[in-house]
Amino acid sequence: MMLRLTILSIVAGSLVFSAYDKDYRIKTNRIWEEVEENTFSGRWQDLETDPYDNVVHFDGETHLANVKQLTFGGMNAEGYFSFDNSKLTLQATGYGTDCDQIYELDLNTDPKLQTLKRISTGLGGTTCSYFYKEADNNHRLYAGNWWNVKIDNTTDVSKTCPEKKCANPKTDELKQLCNTSYTWDIFDDYDIFKVDRYGNFVQRLTNSPGYDAEGVVSPDGTKIAFTSIRSGDLELYVMNTDGSNLTQVTNTLGYDGGSFFTPDGKRLIFRASRPKTNEEIAKYKKLLSYNLVEPIAMELFIVDIDGKNMKQITKLGEANWAPYMLNDNKRIVFSSNYDAAANGFGAFSLYMINVDGTGLERITYGENQFNSFAMQSYDGKKLVWGSSRNGTQYELNLFIADWIDYPNATSTAPTAPTSFSSTKNVPTISSSAPTVSNTAASTKSDPTASSSVPTVGIASSTPTVPTASPTTPQAPETSTKSSTSLSLLSTFSLIVIACFY
Repeated sequence: MMLRLTILSIVAGSLVFSAYDKDYRIKTNRIWEEVEENTFSGRWQDLETDPYDNVVHFDGETHLANVKQLTFGGMNAEGYFSFDNSKLTLQATGYGTDCDQIYELDLNTDPKLQTLKRISTGLGGTTCSYFYKEADNNHRLYAGNWWNVKIDNTTDVSKTCPEKKCANPKTDELKQLCNTSYTWDIFDDYDIFKVDRYGNFVQRLTNSPGYDAEGVVSPDGTKIAFTSIRSGDLELYVMNTDGSNLTQVTNTLGYDGGSFFTPDGKRLIFRASRPKTNEEIAKYKKLLSYNLVEPIAMELFIVDIDGKNMKQITKLGEANWAPYMLNDNKRIVFSSNYDAAANGFGAFSLYMINVDGTGLERITYGENQFNSFAMQSYDGKKLVWGSSRNGTQYELNLFIADWIDYPNATSTAPTAPTSFSSTKNVPTISSSAPTVSNTAASTKSDPTASSSVPTVGIASSTPTVPTASPTTPQAPETSTKSSTSLSLLSTFSLIVIACFY
């Protein structure tokens, strides 16, 4: 109750600011700036949880404390911290569009009390957003195909998602592949764009035929790593943050993607498929000719940013993906379904492993749960990730927790708990899910490779206070469901073409 009153007091206190202050906070995207400066308490993300939060925290999750829910319905993934740890950029469906769009959360206040801000245009599909390293958090990048969407005055922009190949196979060969494979689409008109805090187009960073996506910014803010098919295979590349000085990093057959810089900025951690037999190679190449990949067998790798010293980290089998290296530059958090006996068929849990492949340790628990997309905050205090806990069927939400380390502990191979339970009561989630601010307009522009800002951007450079929001997703039901095998696999498939780190 004290926390509830505290939050309400902060909200009420913000109403006494002058119109100028209000406009300033909106313009600078620092709506809760006064909370940071208040000596009473820090950011919302640092406040202790209260029983009314009702967030499921499973037995065995000893590296996580003070677990909080950030989103409340739909499919929410790829939660990436800003470099000052005050904001989160994410991709989601269920907020008025049928495919992923890019949104932003301010971590200085309760997400149920703020407006979820949309950064992308609302056109086409998007993936993999990331903050530039700037004092004012003014710029972000994301990949999408909005530039290639044909619209007129009759177009329903929420229905402009790129078509999935297996949804409407046009040849017998493709039908056969779709019927015998679980696939992700590699959309050939995805490019990476730089936008400002309001979604205004600033620069087109990639401009080659085929898929360019999965971009992340280096710890020093000078480079971008991403995946591209420009060589004929899905490889990793590094370029400067203005798109110059392009360098190919990997050159091995298989899908190299979801890369992240190590904290020292010298290497890339990523997940990759490695077809080996003639049959596997033939199938991989055939799928790729249709802009498809089969992600059922992936392992973690690490490589220097100049392409040297590539090493395989995991040899677990199944799908190991979404790796993120912790700030100690030694351990990696990732998602895996390798231990189906412990997790339930089709479920994914978070694990931690040393960079040399030793010390495997399980981080998240819960039967038939989906947990992935982990990222540690730059100060090392928090972990954000996507989870099916607290949700209804086919939902994926973002959660944040204090990261707990045990300096003298030893990591051993994980064993399945005999039972699991919540440290809190079964949740009854508030129906006040975040509203959505469509700061990025749906007017199409044709970007060029020039670094100059167009005179007409995607959105107005002067934001206004939103007066309406599109339909928000329904809040989770009052009971926490253990998803079935089918629902977990469906959850996994609904995140197609996400960054997968």
